Amino acid sequence: MQKVISKRIKGWTKMRLSCMRIYLIRHGETAWNIKEKRFRGQLDISLSEEGKRQAELAGGALEKEHLTAIYCSPLKRCLQTAEKIKAYQEETCRFLEEPLLIDIHFGDWQGKKHSEIFEQNPELEEQWNNHPEELIFPNGESFYRVFERIDAFFKQLRQKESSPIAIVTHRVVINIIMLYLLGLDLRHFWDFQFDNGSISEITLEKNGKFQIIKTNDTHHLK
Repeated sequence: MQKVISKRIKGWTKMRLSCMRIYLIRHGETAWNIKEKRFRGQLDISLSEEGKRQAELAGGALEKEHLTAIYCSPLKRCLQTAEKIKAYQEETCRFLEEPLLIDIHFGDWQGKKHSEIFEQNPELEEQWNNHPEELIFPNGESFYRVFERIDAFFKQLRQKESSPIAIVTHRVVINIIMLYLLGLDLRHFWDFQFDNGSISEITLEKNGKFQIIKTNDTHHLK
């Protein structure tokens, strides 16, 4: 997607840069992503061998971008991905664990297979697929809570950061970042797809406008 979406973000005018370039990277694959299809959430799972390969290739793809900072979810699958990316950057690139970027807490769903949840509760599968904005995970979070975290993160970011930066996080978080930037509500959650190891790129300008340069780029993984 090349410069087809442009929108103004209220409050970005306080940022001291004329333009900030941000790369959004979804962590590499884990066994729970593909083979087992379990709800991961805030359980701390390591990358699979394929996930490590994806992280390495994402690092290589960003080698010439001269990142000033890498913001990363504190969960292991993101840290391992971010460390691979950091290895391709200069010494001055900062590595920052950011709790606001952690995956959604799926509560009682965490660690369970999709089939375990949905075969027993088909109405939850319908909500998950068509009305995620209605879901509140038992003993966990709602998607609205993640949206609030993203809002807090960007309010912090625009006050202090230089460019370009990378954000290494989870599918749910990247989806909600896109909704946040586009001003869309959570009914549009499934309008976006972000594969493991994918790179998306956005720019944020001083006047509050942003552009999506590319989404879910996986060319480097082939």
